[in-house]
Amino acid sequence: MEQLLLPIIVTFYSFSGLLLGGIVGLATRRIMEKQIFRLYALCGGILLGLLLIEIIPETFSSYEIIGPLLGIASGILIMRLMDYYCHHVMLHNNNQPAQQTFLFLSFAIFIHNLPSGFALGTAFTAQHEATLSFLLAIIIHHIPEGLTLIISFLFTRHQYLSFILIIFLLSITLGLSTAFGMVINSKAIHLPGLIMGSAIGSLGYVTVHEMLWKAKKNLSLLSFLSWTFVGCLLIIIFIPFISHH
Repeated sequence: MEQLLLPIIVTFYSFSGLLLGGIVGLATRRIMEKQIFRLYALCGGILLGLLLIEIIPETFSSYEIIGPLLGIASGILIMRLMDYYCHHVMLHNNNQPAQQTFLFLSFAIFIHNLPSGFALGTAFTAQHEATLSFLLAIIIHHIPEGLTLIISFLFTRHQYLSFILIIFLLSITLGLSTAFGMVINSKAIHLPGLIMGSAIGSLGYVTVHEMLWKAKKNLSLLSFLSWTFVGCLLIIIFIPFISHH
């Protein structure tokens, strides 16, 4: 029963965190309605902070270096192939740049959820008493991801129901990978490192290419650095809560 219950709880908590981030993003958008590139700089700073302060150090301290390095290379390669597809097949779509950013970010979070769920599943089988705190950390961790998702989604002109569906599917991915981690446990020890590396590569590509670079080209240097710093600062504030749990 526990093997079924935990993935359901993880899915619900993940969805709640992404939805909360989306609500925060909607409030931010109303305040800064036409400031898309400032929002890109802000969200790029949030993702950059997540990568540099939490995800990259944790990955390379937890897994042998070869797995994450191979994963990073594969993640960047996959995003480049998707980039090529979006530019050469979707050119007739007027909303293509915004849709591409949202597509890339959704895919990057999808890849990131695989090792996160796997780690949660294996941790649950080894240390049951830590599970509740870990679940709370999942909510906190998904808030900035939901924020960046909703901001890129707002400029695609799709219905909000589509956003709800996407974050629900992303949450199911985390739940299913949690179930997989509970079943496999530590028998495939190198797999999480490889997948985590691909998450770093894909998230890094989205952060630099789809958000920070676009913001840099359309903002003054001072404005770009200021908004990016604010995004990083938000993560610096969040990290103690994540680390505590």
